Amino acid sequence: MEFMTQNALSLSELSLKIKMAIEGTLTQSYCVVAEIQSINQNRSGHAYLELIEKDLSGTQIISQLRATIWASKYRLLKPYFESSTGCTLSSGIKIMAKVNVSYHILYGLSLNITDILPEYTIGEMALQRKRTIEQLKKDGVFDMNKAQKLPSLVRRIAVISSSTAAGYGDFLKHLSENSYGYKFSCELFEAFMQGQEAVPSIIGALDRVFEKASLFDCVVIIRGGGGKTDLTCFDSYELCQNICQFPLPVITGIGHDRDESIADMTAFLSLKTPTATAQFFIDRTANCALKFSQTVERINRSLQNILDRNKKRVDEIEIRYLSALKNFYPLMLSRLEKTSSRIVFLLQNNLEKKRHALEQIETKIELNSPKTILKKGYTVTKTEDGGFLMSASGVKNGQKITTYFYDGEVLSEVKEVKK
Repeated sequence: MEFMTQNALSLSELSLKIKMAIEGTLTQSYCVVAEIQSINQNRSGHAYLELIEKDLSGTQIISQLRATIWASKYRLLKPYFESSTGCTLSSGIKIMAKVNVSYHILYGLSLNITDILPEYTIGEMALQRKRTIEQLKKDGVFDMNKAQKLPSLVRRIAVISSSTAAGYGDFLKHLSENSYGYKFSCELFEAFMQGQEAVPSIIGALDRVFEKASLFDCVVIIRGGGGKTDLTCFDSYELCQNICQFPLPVITGIGHDRDESIADMTAFLSLKTPTATAQFFIDRTANCALKFSQTVERINRSLQNILDRNKKRVDEIEIRYLSALKNFYPLMLSRLEKTSSRIVFLLQNNLEKKRHALEQIETKIELNSPKTILKKGYTVTKTEDGGFLMSASGVKNGQKITTYFYDGEVLSEVKEVKK
């Protein structure tokens, strides 16, 4: 192919031809259905969007275009859309928009959005909610959390919320200032409660609670205090699947007046506001205390009835036993006296025998005492170191010895030893 250099165009000239061709052909407004992949607002108030279309599987992007909502339009469209749909104009939602096609020689092809139909998005949201509910039911998990057991007396509560949310503060204040003086233990597992990060953040908080599940009676997900347009995260399939299969009862109090979210539907219990959630725990504790008091009262009444019914019988038994004891005492006293006399006799007899035996032993000891033996003419000889001389072989010349008689002792010095 040969270059026709004499007809060469600059890039800007070609871009201008493209612009004239597109805008000269696509002069009317078009109604376009697309998903918002991203949306950003700059300082001047203009909103810049990336619009996409996915295939039927919802996994592959098959078309993508940039779009702009000029500040003058965005100031009107955004609040109207959000108040109508109940959700923010943000990534991940589908819209039906009225657009004009434009081509800028520097920034390329884009769409100028002049209007958005909230009814379409509401329909898409409703359809997506229906699909999510059907999928959870198909998975067999939709009612799993409702089968959990909530203790009659709830004391340890895991709270998933933002620490700065007004609803979280209301929840704690209402719990702590209850008129009964009940004490509750609450631990915060912080999470984003709106926007694109809400779903993974809340799931992450649930995972952290799971690691300490044995320390809690239930999980409370509360929000409240914010706008009503940021609740689409609570219709997320991933979040609701986690709630369904959580091993503790999950109670929601996310503060909204519109139709309940899927999170509300799949949780063990849903309440409208954080304050209502706190009041639920207070009322449940009060009801538990009342039942306990009523049980104690019933037990006391039953015991009193039993005592009243058996009072006569107890009195009769008491009289009968007192009479039996009166007759039993003299008989036992007589038997005790006889037994005592016999024991005294046996002890005295045994004592006499022991005394006689001791006297015989004493006589034997006296006959064999050293003093008695010495009186018979025997002597005992000791050396200077106190040892006894048992034979002549143990005696040495010059050794000093002491000889003991029954009536005295003699100190001697050995002159000669004869063997």
